[in-house]
Formats: sequence, C-alpha cells, structure tokens
Amino acid sequence: MSDERLHTPHTDRHRAMLARYGFGLFPLPVYREAVHGPWRVVRHGPAAVAGYVSGPALEPFRHVLYQGRRPWMSTSLMEQESHAFHVDRARGAVVVAGLGMAMYAAAVAHKPAVERVVVVERSPAVIALVAAAAGLAAWPRRDKVTVLEADARAPDLAERVTAALGGRRPTHLYADIWTRAGTDEAPGETAAMVRALRPETAGWWGQELAFAHWCRSARRSPDAAALHDYAAETAVPIPVTAGYAAFCRDVAAAQPPAAMPRGWRRFWRPRRRPPAA
Repeated sequence: MSDERLHTPHTDRHRAMLARYGFGLFPLPVYREAVHGPWRVVRHGPAAVAGYVSGPALEPFRHVLYQGRRPWMSTSLMEQESHAFHVDRARGAVVVAGLGMAMYAAAVAHKPAVERVVVVERSPAVIALVAAAAGLAAWPRRDKVTVLEADARAPDLAERVTAALGGRRPTHLYADIWTRAGTDEAPGETAAMVRALRPETAGWWGQELAFAHWCRSARRSPDAAALHDYAAETAVPIPVTAGYAAFCRDVAAAQPPAAMPRGWRRFWRPRRRPPAA
C-alpha cells in the first residue's frame, strides 16, 4: 500500500506507546463508505473515544463495520491500540483469522518483514464489502495477500492455509473472529488454530484482557513470568517481551475485567444512525 493510501491518526499516542512499550500504532487504510447486503462500512464524524490502554481522546472521524444495525468493528482508538502489539510481532508468513475491516491485514502487508499474508474469512459478503471499502485491489503489495473464503474453525483449515502458503509453516497467527474482547472462547479456539497450523508465534484479539482475568484468578502479578506461564497453560505461543508485559499491566489497570462489546459503545456513540437495511 502506497503512503498516500495510509494515514496514522493519534500520532501523540503512537509516540507515547513507542517510548513506553517499544511498539506503537500502525497506519490505516483510507476507507470509503460501502454497502454489500446487510453489511456496510459507515463514516462517523467527530466524537470522544476511549483507548484500550490510554484515556479518552477526540477522533475527527472513524469508520464502523455494521451488520444491519449491529457494529462489529471500527477504526477507533480502542481497536488500534488492541491490535498494536500483534501488528508489531508479525513477520514472515502471517495468517489472520477474520478479515474484519482489513486493518490488520493492511498494516502487516505494509511491513517489509512480512512476506506473505493469508486472511481466513468465512463471509463472502464481508470480503466483497471490505475489498471495496478499504481499496484492496489498489494495494501496491496486493501480491502479498491471499484472502481465503473459509471458516477458521473448520477441520480443513490447515489443508487450505498450507496450500495458500505453498507448504510453508506460518510464522505468526493472529485470531480476530469474535465480537467481544476477552470472550471466554477465544483462548481455546486460538489454541485449536495453533494445533492445526503450528505457527511459531500466535495471539488473539483481546488477549490482554484474558490474561488480566487469568492473573486475577491465579493471584499473579501481570508480569513477564506470568505471561510465560499463561502461554504454556493456554497452549498458544505468545511472544513475550518486557514492553508487552508492561502493556498488559497497563491494560489490566485501564479496563474492567468483564468482556466488552466490540467498538465499546459505552465509550462512543455514532452521531447518526447507519443507513436503513
């Protein structure tokens, strides 16, 4: 993706995260509104939002993916911060479970350290919608990206992904198929994908909230040692760095323990309703 097709909002947050954790935010595609069946991408105007690890901020605009009137994902600060470490860890051959708004796929495809990206998405309507909304065909590194219309929970996942990677073992897996961050199913379903695909490292959306809940239950401090033990218990090869341990600790302090709705609607509300289905 050429630089003119990218933008990086919240530059102050990016610099602060980079200084504190060793990783920051990532460039986003330039979206446009689009509709395909019950799915749509809608642009909303200025609003106050809250981050995953940081406090409130004013966003001049954001795009939201809806199914009917139900929001599934957005380009809000919460989403950007919750993806940041997982974008940073991507290298080599990357498998992404869930296309979403293609934020993650776009960001990792833009990285020189990433050679191949395989996105697993079960909804053909989402694939068509997001291809139009995120300008997928115009990405200069479109040759890196393969979008598989497949279910990440299906028994033939490994066969299809292995074929798409030419027999290569994935370097990194990122699972993002749930509507709620920190949902109880995420660690086990990610572990099942890990068993099937055997990536060198892996993670899932909302992993930090799940880790915080585990630490509270185990009466552990959310530090690097606990992260290593959590990775062993979940059977997910979570890459552990000192910066990521600090990030997890700050997420645990910033957010409540319960799983939160995707988009975190209590922190922001659209200024207008999406177009009628």
